[in-house]
Amino acid sequence: MSDLRAAPVETDANPMPPGGEVIWLTVAGRAPMRTMIWRPENAGIETCRGTVLLLNGRTEFIEKYFEVIGELIARGFAVASLDWRGQGLSYRPLGDRYCGHIDDFSAFDRDLGVFLEQIVKPSLPSPFIGLAHSMGGNLLMRLLGREPGLLRGAAFSAPMLGIRFPNALARLGASLLAHAAVKMGKAQSYVPGGGPDMMEGSTFAENIVTHDERRFLRTMDILEAEPNLKLGSPSYGWFKAAMASCREVMKPAYLAEIAVPVMIAVAEEDVLVDNAAVKRAAELLPDCRLVEIAGARHEILMEKDAARARFWDAFDKLTEEVL
Repeated sequence: MSDLRAAPVETDANPMPPGGEVIWLTVAGRAPMRTMIWRPENAGIETCRGTVLLLNGRTEFIEKYFEVIGELIARGFAVASLDWRGQGLSYRPLGDRYCGHIDDFSAFDRDLGVFLEQIVKPSLPSPFIGLAHSMGGNLLMRLLGREPGLLRGAAFSAPMLGIRFPNALARLGASLLAHAAVKMGKAQSYVPGGGPDMMEGSTFAENIVTHDERRFLRTMDILEAEPNLKLGSPSYGWFKAAMASCREVMKPAYLAEIAVPVMIAVAEEDVLVDNAAVKRAAELLPDCRLVEIAGARHEILMEKDAARARFWDAFDKLTEEVL
């Protein structure tokens, strides 16, 4: 497969933290999934505090988080991350590789399970802590419910526990449209207004995810260096599956069973995630710290230094508590 490259994508502005290993896994019989780990001995960690399972969001890829991974290593953590099915350099199921598609989020669950069982648990030191952004936050919440004893704690950056709409009527209309499209055999078609070139020609002035121009341009440079990392708009199937997963993880009875300490950071200026849903989840979780990052857009970990510092302060307090 042409996507199976031996080395991660590095740029002058985005070098890989030392010691990273690319490990390809085969999931679902034939689908190659790209993962990376930083073992303590290879990353130069003398006293390891445990391992952070780093789960990124829709359209994202491991290289985008090299800065974050370096900051975790500096805190004494080994790191494990992956490219989700359908994005990054992992298996893309459609002929149109730029259409973000999944039939059900349980497919992500299974892929993550293979990574945990074959690589993370046998190769990296416990205790394990989750750190996830956006769609990855939805999947981390699913993991907390599925394997309650696995993680010592979990930190969320703008988790996708609800998708933002102008109002309830717009949300209902979008949900009905997605269900109808899937029933009509259009599950693998782009949502209205979507297409393969969502990031093509995007400028910092037009972006809605960060106020930090340097970090925005850094991501664009990575995509220019490796166009296979690009991903366009989601499919009707992805949208239907995402809405279903949000409903599942937002059930009060589901959240009440998640007993591990949790920190959730919400971005004040988020226009992608439903912050009201995230705040409801924080109230329902038995042990949760909610931090609102003033002046931040959706990608908190790609924001300006002041916003990132607030996130890291909350993360450090959580890890000091649980460890």
